[in-house]
Parts: sequence; C-alpha cells; structure tokens
Amino acid sequence: MQVIAATSEQPCIRCGDCAPVCPVNLQPQRLLLRLRDGDLAAMQREGALDCTQCGRCDVVCPSRIPLTQRYREAKALLDESARKRATALAARERYRARQLRLSRDEQAREERHTAQTANAASADAVAAAIARATARKAAQRGAPKA
Repeated sequence: MQVIAATSEQPCIRCGDCAPVCPVNLQPQRLLLRLRDGDLAAMQREGALDCTQCGRCDVVCPSRIPLTQRYREAKALLDESARKRATALAARERYRARQLRLSRDEQAREERHTAQTANAASADAVAAAIARATARKAAQRGAPKA
C-alpha cells in the first residue's frame, strides 16, 4: 500500500468544486483540461485571460492541484504567443510595404528609362549632344597648356 503525502497533487476528479467559487464564473476544470491538452486557443476561448488568480479554486480542490499556478503559466504562454503573433504580423506588413516600394521604384525606373530612350532618339537630342561635344572640343583647344 502506497502512502500519499497530504500535500501531493492528485489527478483531477472533475468534482466541479472549483467552478462555484470562481469570482469570474470560469470553469477551472475545463481550463485545466485544455491546458493539459496544450490547446492554448481553446483556453483563451474558455476565458483563461479573465482569471484573476485569486486562488479560491486551489483552496477547494480535493486533488490539491495548484490551479492558480497552472493558469499563471498558461497566461504567460498566451501572452508570449500573442507577442510572437504580433511580431510576425508586423514583419509581414514591413515585407509587404517593402515589396510595394520596390515595385513602385522599379516602375518609376522603367518609366524614366523609356522617357530617356525616347528623348535620346529624337533629332533635337542628337543635335544637342553634337553641339555639346563640339563646344567641349573647342574649349579644350582654346585652353592654355600648363
């Protein structure tokens, strides 16, 4: 026969003693079940973030489960999950904004190139380029040698 210490935790017997003492009308045994399943989204839907961590459920639990501590840890996990989700969304938005900016820059570059190509092929642009080259050569001939 195994002797169990008075303070050791036992499995939840789903007695429901914790539900009526909850000041925010949560179902602690359901939250515990969701936590053990690792279903943080279900815990959040069940209202885990509403837990005030008053400890009343700990006092009445015949299985001596430290529910308050478990919910505190679950809230920390939910907070961390929310932070990671927010960070990922912000990164996604930065990426989309960068892609949009790069696309606009590329389009503007193509438009400038098209305009320069069209301008360079015109007779006036050719004549202006010849005039500049002629003026440069004349300036070089007229410049005193050092």
